[in-house]
Formats: sequence, structure tokens, C-alpha cells
Amino acid sequence: MNKKVAVTRCTKYDSEEMYRSLKTAAEAAGLPDVAGKKVLLKPNILFDTPPEKAVTTHPVFLEAVIRLIREWGASRILVGDSPGIQGPNFTARLSGLREAALKGGAEWVDFTKEKIDLEIAEGKVHRKFQVTKAVKEADLIITLPKLKNHQLMFFTGAIKNTFGLVPSIGKTPFHVKYSSRQDFASMLVDLNLLVKPAYALMDAVTAMEGPGPSGGRPKDLGLVLASSNILALDIAACTIVGYPPLSIPTNRDGLDRQFWLKNLNEIEYPLLTPDQVRVRDFEKIPFKKSRSQLVDFIIPKPIRSLFKTKDPQPYINHQSCIRCGDCIQICAAGAMYFSGQGVSKQVEINREKCISCYCCHEICPAKAIDIK
Repeated sequence: MNKKVAVTRCTKYDSEEMYRSLKTAAEAAGLPDVAGKKVLLKPNILFDTPPEKAVTTHPVFLEAVIRLIREWGASRILVGDSPGIQGPNFTARLSGLREAALKGGAEWVDFTKEKIDLEIAEGKVHRKFQVTKAVKEADLIITLPKLKNHQLMFFTGAIKNTFGLVPSIGKTPFHVKYSSRQDFASMLVDLNLLVKPAYALMDAVTAMEGPGPSGGRPKDLGLVLASSNILALDIAACTIVGYPPLSIPTNRDGLDRQFWLKNLNEIEYPLLTPDQVRVRDFEKIPFKKSRSQLVDFIIPKPIRSLFKTKDPQPYINHQSCIRCGDCIQICAAGAMYFSGQGVSKQVEINREKCISCYCCHEICPAKAIDIK
């Protein structure tokens, strides 16, 4: 398997500069074989929001990718994604992605219209997924992730982006079934081994630092990445912004599978290396500090349980909350609910039920949910 990750500069979302940068990166990493094939492009649309907020893959990025795929001889290009809560006739109007797809001559796909069940016999934690039928219709999938922080996975890239192939609210039960970071990461890796994205092109021109994947801040990095190896690409991207590669649960589990890589040293960088473009001031998701082993040795286990540390929790900023109810709808644990009526109506959280999956934080259009 190809282990090249091409990293190159792209200073702004200008159509021609973007096209040249993507072409340079793809040629250096090894072009995907799309000649005569039907290709599914999967951008990141966490929810529909203007591109300058850095929540979604940028429409200029998508336009340039479509142009390249056409030049490489694709017979048909499909474009789609499914947010956590997808309403009827979702068009990605605010993000500009549907318009960009149609402008480039691609077809916009509604992932919720037709679904299929696929099984992976070698799945570590999950073997049967319901995904959009477009996965079966396409000859190959090219994932177009946005480089962002992620409260649950710390970092979101190519491996996490594939989760959008599971339509809309169908993603929610996975957070209850796989409530730990490591189990959730294993499920994501199972899904990627099932659908096997053939190629990844990452939008890191403007990334998201801080409390991503939706509540953080845009951070200009001026980079694009390309690889046919999704794990290698994710490792390169998180290294650039300062995460130790194996501190990211999806990277660690992906490497354990020995499918994409056997060790980190196998990754080749034909253009720029992560060290050459490393971002020193990228605000990352803080890791929860581990308790000292000495403390565990000294304090008896029954007493230690009284001081059990908890994952950061979501908290509602009631002044910012617009009471749309999206957090209640997406909460698979049933921990979110409305209390009161009229002007006193507000969202509350049942702490006994909350599993700290942070879906409410991801989906909140008003940035009214903080993780503390």
C-alpha cells in the first residue's frame, strides 16, 4: 500500500491557487485511479454553516477537487454528506457545497433517501453498518476532511469523516453503544475497513482550533494534504498541529490493525514534512490528566472510587441558547430535555444519563454548549 503523504502550501481559497496546490499534492502522493469510474466525494458537513466558520470543507476546495477528478477521467462524480440531524431535502445551502458540486458538473446525493446494510466480518467492535446506498453505487470513495479539533476524538480527519456515510440520526446510537473514546475509535476504524476510502484530500487552508468540531475558532494554516493512505494522512495532519500521533484514538487503533501502516516510520513525505510546517500555537483539546500510580498504590480501592475523575461535561449557556431543540433530538442517551414553559423554558441536562459524547456540543448552532 502507498504510504506517501503530500503536504503543500495553499495560502487562500482562490480557485486557481487551490487547483494548482491540490494537483501538486495529488501528483506527488500518487494519483487515484478514477479513469472511467464513478467517484463519490465525501466532504465534511457537520452541519450547514457558512464556510468562513471553518466547520465544513470549503466549497472552493470541493470545486477544485471536482475539476481534478474530471481531468483524471472520472465518468461520473457524486457528492454528498449527512449531518447529525438532517432535515428533508438537505441542500447544504449555507456552506455552498451543493452549489459548488453542481457548478462543477457533479451530482448532489441525499444520503437519507436510500440506505443499505453492509457487514464486515473482521470488525473489532462493530460488524454491521447502515450506510448511504451511494457507497455501493460508487466505484471508489474520496474523502475530503477538514482539519479540526474534536472534543471526543481530540482530532478529526479522514478516518472520522467517513462516519458521515451513516445517514443523519442513524449515527447517534453509536455514541451510546461505544461511549468510551477507544471503543468509538475502534468502531470508526471498523467502518473505514468496510468502505475503504481510496483517497483523501484534506482542507487545511483554514483549520479549526479550540473546542471543535463546531464551537472552535478558524485558524489559518495555509496547507492541503493528499494521500491514498487515510491513516498516514491523519497522522501527518495531527502531527502538524502538535498532537502526538498515537494520542489520537483513531490513529492508535488504526495502527494496531496493521492494514494501512505497520509503524509510523513507514510514512513518506515527497514534498513538505510535518516538521517543516508545524504549527506551534495551535490550541488543542486538553487531555484529561491521569491520576498518579503512587496514589493508587497508597489509597485503598474502595476509597479511590469516591474520588473517581470524570470526563469534561457539557454545560448550557442559557443566555446564548436559542431553544431550537437540536441537542435534545440528537442525544441518544436521553439526557437533554426542556424544562419550564414560555419565557422560562430552557434546556437541562440529566447528569446521571449523560455519557459525555459531546454530540450536543457538536450540533449546537448557537455555540451555547460549553465543555468543562
